[in-house]
Amino acid sequence: MEVGAAGEKPPTDMPDLTKSSKLPDRMPKTVSGTVTLSGKPIAGVRVTDGVDFVTTDAEGRYTITLKPDPLIPYSPSRSISVCWPTGTWPKRLKSGKFDWWVRLMDVKDPTGVNFELVTRQQKLPVVMTFGTDPHDNFTRAHNFFWLDETARAGDHVAFAVAGGDLGYLGFGNADKAYTSIRKFTHAFPVLMPHCIGNHDVVGVHSKWWSVPHELAGYGAFVKYVGPVRWSFDIAGIHFVGMDWSLIDKAGKIQLGMAHSALDWLEKDLTAQPEGTPIYFFNHQPWSPHQRFYVLLDKYNVKLALGGHSHRNMFLNSTPAKPGQIEYWTKMSEYTLVYADRDRFDFVDRCIYKGNRKGWDDHWDHHGRACALRNDFAENMSKDFKGKHVGVRDVTLDGKPKTIGTVSGKTYDIRVGARGVGDAPASTWGLRLTVEDGKTYEFIYDEKADMLNLMGLKTYFNPVIPTRNEDLSVVNPEEPTDVESPDHWVEMRILVTPDRVRVLVGNRLHYEKFVTPGRAAKLELFSDGGATEFKRVDVWERTYPADYKPRRTANTG
Repeated sequence: MEVGAAGEKPPTDMPDLTKSSKLPDRMPKTVSGTVTLSGKPIAGVRVTDGVDFVTTDAEGRYTITLKPDPLIPYSPSRSISVCWPTGTWPKRLKSGKFDWWVRLMDVKDPTGVNFELVTRQQKLPVVMTFGTDPHDNFTRAHNFFWLDETARAGDHVAFAVAGGDLGYLGFGNADKAYTSIRKFTHAFPVLMPHCIGNHDVVGVHSKWWSVPHELAGYGAFVKYVGPVRWSFDIAGIHFVGMDWSLIDKAGKIQLGMAHSALDWLEKDLTAQPEGTPIYFFNHQPWSPHQRFYVLLDKYNVKLALGGHSHRNMFLNSTPAKPGQIEYWTKMSEYTLVYADRDRFDFVDRCIYKGNRKGWDDHWDHHGRACALRNDFAENMSKDFKGKHVGVRDVTLDGKPKTIGTVSGKTYDIRVGARGVGDAPASTWGLRLTVEDGKTYEFIYDEKADMLNLMGLKTYFNPVIPTRNEDLSVVNPEEPTDVESPDHWVEMRILVTPDRVRVLVGNRLHYEKFVTPGRAAKLELFSDGGATEFKRVDVWERTYPADYKPRRTANTG
């Protein structure tokens, strides 16, 4: 329950909108306007009020009749937003806001709610970042590592999603907290729609969430950061986000998905052409209503992604069609998601170690907490058995070098290297060819940081270190300053019975629930300059017969 400054009940000195402004009496029954593309009308674009959808006509015009939303009973806190199609994008204003939504309270002319889109080139895979559960109103340093890495990625990242639980919001602190959240959102290098979390609902634990006040319930969220339900298309993929609250028989908010919200979701998914890949986001992809899972099973949903658990956790597939959809929650901070038409990939990024209780000192999870850490010793440490290959002090300058391999299907590879000489390489790595002929490359590239090409090529770069960061360098006598062009980098590739993990230094950079297969050939390579491979070790791993792969990735 919210306490202190957050407060459940509206303060007595806060204006009561039911008495002071009579805004509901002035709210329009319908809203209309135009959607243009570079100044020209565009037909077939959907517009939503979070309850219904309408589509623009040949002149780019739309009219939407407002129907009640049980979760936003105070109508001035409702929003109108545009669901932009593939090849288009909303304009960014000088304030940093992307102009794709408007709150009804801020509408001056309900017949002129217009949206202007611009043309944008798009390609697959669509790379986006998903950050969740900061609980700090985006004020602490680790949030700005997320911002900085996204900025450095340039055009590689299309957009970001904030998965909720931004702070601990109540009537007493909502304006101040959401002002900070909006500032961070508008400063972010790419568009960032939000999914409202349970801690973002003002008055969530009381009857006060539904009072007619602009901050109550979802009101503060909509006022500062945008719609609670949204959707749009990029490169032929449909992305959709929604809220995670339902109203119980006592009239209080509980965790789950309300039927009124699922009604909106069904309308959105039904409108998608058959076979359209769909990626779903909210604060937690779980619901006590079986209807949610049955609904998603009807469509080509690839991934349902949320937070709330403060863990990287595979929740399970849907009961109706096991294996069709993957439901995941992610730990605090952020994850790269590579979305393609037929598959997706994760790269979990975590800069700030925090302590064993994570970002906000309140989540423990039996010591796993929020901070990403190397858990091999706890979960994966088995005796190394079988063949071992060791290579030391190899310098490459353009020509690859084949090293010995192992016969097993599970193995562990460690590589320590650095660029050297007058023209040090900024790109180097290991090339793995498996029995079926597929080739996987694990590439260190200082410039292509964050770009992962769906598993066959994985680019990475050491994370920006925090002060006194231990980079686990191969040679402890070498400097750990990552700004130096010749710093040591240690990479570890672990192929287990159920996943592939890649670490750089002491941080997990890549994890995928696949097994490439028996290694047929291992090569070291260096492109664009010279690389010294100080140490390369390859072990075959033997797992006990009773080993059971863990589908839940408790990496943090």
